[in-house]
This record gives sequence, structure tokens and C-alpha cells, in this order.
Amino acid sequence: MNQDSKPIYIHIGTQKTGSTSIQAFLWGMHKELYANGVNFVQAGRKRAAHNQMAVVERNGDVAPLIQDVMHEIDRQPDHVHVLSSEMFFRTSLADAFAKQFSEEFKHRIRIVAYLRRQDKFLEAMFKQALKNGRFRGTPQQYWARRDNAVHYSEVLDAYSELFGKDSMIVRPFERSAFPDGDIVKDFAGHIGVDTQVTGMPDTPPSNLTLSYEVSHLLGVLNRTTDINTRYLIREISRHNTRGAVRSSDCYVTSERREIMQSCEEDNSYVRKTYCSDLSELFDMSDLTEENDDHPASESERLERLQQATYAVLRAIGKTHKTRVR
Repeated sequence: MNQDSKPIYIHIGTQKTGSTSIQAFLWGMHKELYANGVNFVQAGRKRAAHNQMAVVERNGDVAPLIQDVMHEIDRQPDHVHVLSSEMFFRTSLADAFAKQFSEEFKHRIRIVAYLRRQDKFLEAMFKQALKNGRFRGTPQQYWARRDNAVHYSEVLDAYSELFGKDSMIVRPFERSAFPDGDIVKDFAGHIGVDTQVTGMPDTPPSNLTLSYEVSHLLGVLNRTTDINTRYLIREISRHNTRGAVRSSDCYVTSERREIMQSCEEDNSYVRKTYCSDLSELFDMSDLTEENDDHPASESERLERLQQATYAVLRAIGKTHKTRVR
């Protein structure tokens, strides 16, 4: 890479690792960032993410969009450039970037990836599929269906082989390891942004984890009514209705331990290859044998369902006008 060439950062996710917060920062402060030498690439982006590029790559010819990206970067040689989409976490996207980017550009590319502990990733993705109405089964059935999605090495190796191991910035999604527990500040540091210079505000958590019961009820509404559940989710998250936000309620400890044991070899490889400074890829202190399963009792399950029902009905009342006859 030419000593004067600025790096091109491609943030590839993964899903459920604070990508929404990162993109909200990049989009919301793009003018301040640009004034400080960082360009949030406009080409191939709608609002806060470059998901359009991933959609086009899957369904058509992404070459024109990547050409637009290169033209934009060429016009601003004095800036660092950033692209971001959790949908980039696919081997096909790595191939498309490698095929379309010029050799000069390839040497400038840096890949940024955050990885979520697999049991937590599966739970978060299950709830998303459940509340969107796309999946009706159990957490265990979802785990069996998506088991191949929690081995991260294939995608990381694809990017590494095409852009070089030195281009890879791979970190676990562990808030305890982030500055002030903030994923945005961690990402900003990796791309060379001085948070004091940009005046970056503290960012509240986004995409709160809704309970299993709330997610289930939202899925039923999605399948059976024309209610816009996105409004409900925003209202529930904003109000933080008691019992509506809950994590670690899909898999008991023994199941989480089994999930992580199935990923042990892959995680060990990823740590040694991309995060060799870490003694372990993920903190799993909560999964020791001393932590027995504690499934919810019948009364607890009933209380959770009552809380979820109240949260959803309250959100409907706040977001959807009703006609009184």
C-alpha cells in the first residue's frame, strides 16, 4: 500500500453485535466524521447501512455498485473510507469485493468483524425470526436448523485469503472489553477516530432483547393481523415495560454448554488465527458445571406470559388508534 493511501474499512458485522449502533453513529455524525477525515461511503448505501450491496449481490450484478464505491473513494484520496453491513458476513460478498476492487484498493482494505458467543447469537437470531413471524418452532428446533451458521471461520478465512491476514480486525462482542462498555467507541478506535475530536455522544443500547413471550406474541400478530409490529417494538423498548426485555430465556445452561462445546474447535482456531492476543475467544464463566439448569417454574412462566401480554397490548394502545362505536 502506498504510504499516503488511506485505508478502506469494511465492517462485515456479524449480526447481533451492535451493528445498528455503529451504523447510527456513522450516519448520524457523517458530517463531523468527514470534517475529521473519515468518509462514510454514500455509494451503495441507503441511510445507515450498505445492505443494498448485499441484496444486489445475492440477486443480481453488484459490479456497478462496487464501481460506484471505487469512484467515490477515488474522488476523496485524503479520507479514510468506511462501509458497513452485517449482511457482508458471507463468503460470496468476500468474493465479489475481491473480484471487483482493483489491486491498489485491495491493499488498502481492512476487514472489521465482531463475533457474538454462539449460544447468545442463536438466541438473538431465534427471537428475531420468531417476532417477524418467519419461524414458528422451538428454540431447540431453530438451533438444529442454524447450527452451521455459528461456525465463523469459513467467512473469516474467505476474507483473509482474499485480502490478507493482516487486513483482519476480529474481536469478540464482549462489552466488558469495550471502552466504557460501548461498541461504538471500540469501533471508532479501530478506524482511527478520536472520539473527543468528533464529539461523539454516549450511545444508549439499541435493539433491546425482548423476552421469548413478547417475541412469540409479536410473531402471531405479524402472521394474523396488519398491525405494524415495528411500532410496537419501538414502544415496548422505549417504555421498557416490566418483564418485556429479557435475555437468556430460550436455552438452559446445559443447552448453552452443549452449543459452545460444538463450536469449541472452530472458536479455538479463530482465536489462534485472528485474536491471538486473547487467552480465550469468549467469556464462558457462566457456563461452568457449578451453574445448574434453572428452568422457569409454572408460576414463573405464567407471570412472564402475563407481562408479555400487557406489554404488547399496551404498545398497541399507544401506537394504533382504535375506533369507538
